[in-house]
Amino acid sequence: MAILRYNFGGLEDMSPKNQIDMLRKHGYDGMTVMANFKNALTDLKPFFKYADEHEDFEIYSVFFRYNFNDSEAVKSGWKTIIDKLQGRNTDLWIIFGRPVEGFTPELIERVLRDVVAYAETKNVKVSLYPHHYDVIQTAEEAYKLVTKINAPNLDLAVHSCHEIRSGNGDRIEEVLENVKDKLAHVTIAGSDTIVDYTNAWTVENSTIKPLYRGTYDVSRILKQLANQDYKGAVGFINHLIKENPDMYLPKTREVYNHWLKEINKPKVPSQAYDAPDQCTYHAPSNTWFVSNLGGGISLDRDNYGWITRIDAEGNVIDPVWIGLEEGMHAPSGMTITDTHLYVCDRDGVHEIDIENKKITNFYPTPEGEFINDIAMATNGDLYVSDFFGNRIYKIPAKTKVAEVWLQSDRLETPDGLYMDKDKLIVVSWGVLSEPGTFNTSKFGDILSIDLKTKK
Repeated sequence: MAILRYNFGGLEDMSPKNQIDMLRKHGYDGMTVMANFKNALTDLKPFFKYADEHEDFEIYSVFFRYNFNDSEAVKSGWKTIIDKLQGRNTDLWIIFGRPVEGFTPELIERVLRDVVAYAETKNVKVSLYPHHYDVIQTAEEAYKLVTKINAPNLDLAVHSCHEIRSGNGDRIEEVLENVKDKLAHVTIAGSDTIVDYTNAWTVENSTIKPLYRGTYDVSRILKQLANQDYKGAVGFINHLIKENPDMYLPKTREVYNHWLKEINKPKVPSQAYDAPDQCTYHAPSNTWFVSNLGGGISLDRDNYGWITRIDAEGNVIDPVWIGLEEGMHAPSGMTITDTHLYVCDRDGVHEIDIENKKITNFYPTPEGEFINDIAMATNGDLYVSDFFGNRIYKIPAKTKVAEVWLQSDRLETPDGLYMDKDKLIVVSWGVLSEPGTFNTSKFGDILSIDLKTKK
């Protein structure tokens, strides 16, 4: 996850060039810039100019505050900002300010629809920015409006300080999970677990600190993002931080890197087996390979799955032969040749060089829902079952590109596969009574499918 920074916390007193130079010096990948302040629009040109001079730095977003009591000229400034963002990979974050007399939810929806529609004509993405004390305070509130409008260029952001101030600190994992399909941006800051609501300054100071200060465990946010396979950047909120940027910027980056390292560190299993799924025999070495789902049956992409190698008597040769360091999620079905082991995982099939104990290829299965088992034809073509998808993929030996070979309700949740000459034997789980579960309304069958006719 890339890390970016607001142009606050002492940076706002520097020129755009000096801000960018300082952030790059301390290992930051980009920044977000305030688009308007005190009824005036920010001159974004110098930010873009200096950012464009460096391939390792970008302006991820600019944020515009829409205050309902501002003049129409000021409130409509978002159009000017969007015009400046056209042709750039920079998003517009929009904050709707404090409620005023005459404000209605319908008004905010209308304004946001106008912003999003105009931005779409300029190919600009918009993120709704929840902000404590304002009309939309939390990510879950933002999610309701974002999903209602349901525009392709509209998503939302989650900010740790505003969630904690709104009482969501203890359930931040649940919040992130609830909004994950619309989540495009996340920002974090050091924070105390208990917010000091004495006044506006104490609220700010207790929820926006360098990452190495505060009693709240901010790393839990990063852990949840990793569990959700979040691909976006993470911003650090530094509003009103009074420490020297040359001090808090590198120390915050160091803490962030440490958290990521700990989160991404492969878990070490306490035993050779954890939810073993399948055994496959390797004749040349007279050994067996055992796939371990790790933690039970799960669709999570948790990098906690591995292959154990045992001898012919069942003695463990290598408890974690391969998988943890390589990021396997839940290896299940396998098939083998003298030289290679093919292993099903959540998103496709790993090809492993047995002698060198190395993954040499990965064959993704597009739109696969629950990749489960694999079998090999005599010509080297691979056939892969998608349990929840009611489909069989084929990975031709010539192209090595997965394609849907057969999709039919008659497969009745295809589970195990076995190749019998020119017939693919499919063991079906049964008709699922509840999608996404293992409960059935009808027991499965054993199907024999001709490779040529698919019948």
